[in-house]
Amino acid sequence: MWLCCGFLIVSCGFDGVEDRGSAQENVNSPNIIIILADDLAMSDLGLYGGEIDTPNLDRLASNGVIFTRFHASAMCSPSRAMLLTGVDQHKNGYGTMGEYLDSSQRGRPGYEGYLNRQVVTVASLLEDSGFDTYMTGKWHLGSQALPSERGFDRTFILLQGASSHFDNSGYARGQPIVDYYRDGEQTQLPENFYSSDFYTDEMIRYIDEGISSGNPFFGYLSFSAPHFPLHAPKELIEKYIERYMLGWDVIREQRHASMKVLDVINEGAEMADRLERVPPWSELTFEQKRYQAKKMAVYAAMVDRLDQNVGKLIDYLKSINEYEDTVFFFLSDNGPEAVDFTTYPIFPPATDWINETFDNSYENIGEQGSFIYYGERWAHVSAAPHSFHKSVITQGGINVPLIVSHPISLPKGRIVSEFSSIVDITPTILDLANIPHPGNSFNGNAIHGMDGRSILPFLQGNDETIYPPGEGNGFELFGHNAFISENWKITRLQEPYGDFMWGLYDLNVDPAELNDLSTVMPEKLQEMKLLYNDYAERNGVIQVPEGWRMFENLGTSQD
Repeated sequence: MWLCCGFLIVSCGFDGVEDRGSAQENVNSPNIIIILADDLAMSDLGLYGGEIDTPNLDRLASNGVIFTRFHASAMCSPSRAMLLTGVDQHKNGYGTMGEYLDSSQRGRPGYEGYLNRQVVTVASLLEDSGFDTYMTGKWHLGSQALPSERGFDRTFILLQGASSHFDNSGYARGQPIVDYYRDGEQTQLPENFYSSDFYTDEMIRYIDEGISSGNPFFGYLSFSAPHFPLHAPKELIEKYIERYMLGWDVIREQRHASMKVLDVINEGAEMADRLERVPPWSELTFEQKRYQAKKMAVYAAMVDRLDQNVGKLIDYLKSINEYEDTVFFFLSDNGPEAVDFTTYPIFPPATDWINETFDNSYENIGEQGSFIYYGERWAHVSAAPHSFHKSVITQGGINVPLIVSHPISLPKGRIVSEFSSIVDITPTILDLANIPHPGNSFNGNAIHGMDGRSILPFLQGNDETIYPPGEGNGFELFGHNAFISENWKITRLQEPYGDFMWGLYDLNVDPAELNDLSTVMPEKLQEMKLLYNDYAERNGVIQVPEGWRMFENLGTSQD
């Protein structure tokens, strides 16, 4: 079985927090909500320079802080595991995606393919300290590590990594139907299901049913939008079709220019060349333009609908007088998805199944019964300021949006260009709740300490930086390597994205990583390589050999 956001069933333990006898009474903490988008790029949002209508996220950002150099992993499960634990992916079970394990990685610690027992989730720590904890949406961290067993009181989840947004259709011949669970038990979808709407409504219901407890609550609203297959309400799709008849070349240039005006990227930043397989828009026929424009319109409509649901949640919290006492974290799990097995049929179990099962005619795309991707042609628009996309550790794969918003205690409308990472979210949440991490032991189990650090002291003006000079974080996936410290980044990319030689880049002026400074600044390159080597050793990174290719090493693990 294959899935770009891979999934592997393996037996694992759980955090095991059921008895709240140790919970602190009357926890003096704000409510905390994480809103996670799936494969959403920074430039897709209006507040970052995009043309998609996102007024509610813009409103959230106006009451908080916008991060321009926040980083996740280049794939979903590693990011989600780091988000919930503060522990590097190579220790929490997602050293790589389960379907893409190299023989040298299989069976090794940190490469289990599920959220392992050597980490504790932020939900467990909050639950143990008196929070009511809720999760709705995409889980994708293992079938024997369900969120109901990892600290969440109430849950409604999509188990796997992708599905129709209208029903339980899967993503390939090996996974034609996906699984949904409510509070740890398998369940069926209701009629008139649309993923973003239902996940939000369930989160609101859980909060509403639990509000009488008087406890603060932690909500993890984990959208599966705008991940493929692309689906959206028909009226929203029609809203955007004409907008995208301008084509990917014009839209990409507009986004790039807008990001400069908004100080998201440097005024002198260059835009990367069009991806090699993406033709100039002008070379397409009218019918091709029409079809491609509707694809992007469906994607935009998914983002628009996600934003509407954020607005619904905000309005609900205001109606119960909890909005001003709630801290929001909005982010995405990785950069834009470039894979498209209908345009490039390199994986028959997906391509053939889609051709046999779905109607992807122009009239039907985006509707129930269709299955489309927007592919690299529009993904390189979403990654406008960067190079490449999801699955690659260039900025296009890992530099994602982050909004941290609290109308009372945090700065408003501030743009933060400091380096930060997804492992920093759990430490920040614990800091907000004044809850210590247990260190190396929890409920009798040996666990890893956190690798991230709280960004709260920086936001409150007590620290000058999040990561001081000489410190930062490393990234590795599918044999691609990177380390970021301050404005400096080194990368080493497997083919076809690079020549597997280290390059050095100044992200302040070169977010697209076009100008390699390694030959003119060899000492800085060496300094950064030492930082990466230390990162890799501390976290047990198992490096695949040069020439390793993702799809050529696709495994056969099934969920």
